Amino acid sequence: MNYRNPKILKGAQGAPCMVCGNTATTVACHSNKARHGKGMGLKSHDVFVAYLCAHHHNEVDGRTGKLTGYEADAMWQSAHDKTIIYLLAQGIIK
Repeated sequence: MNYRNPKILKGAQGAPCMVCGNTATTVACHSNKARHGKGMGLKSHDVFVAYLCAHHHNEVDGRTGKLTGYEADAMWQSAHDKTIIYLLAQGIIK
């Protein structure tokens, strides 16, 4: 069973991208790692998200082909860490 939290997902609306600060297209980008609950046809737990704009979400998910797997993982992890701080600071999670 994967952890779901609609508040975390909804919190992405209007939030800054944790890479560039863009607020127009920010979404909750779930981790692509099995250790975070990702499976075939199953998103990872909602706590393993990074708030990213559409451009950076595409980069992390490998759709642009511009980043190596290592670079994409590092970008997502850094954004995830900042997202957790943002969620706590905004009172979205406690």
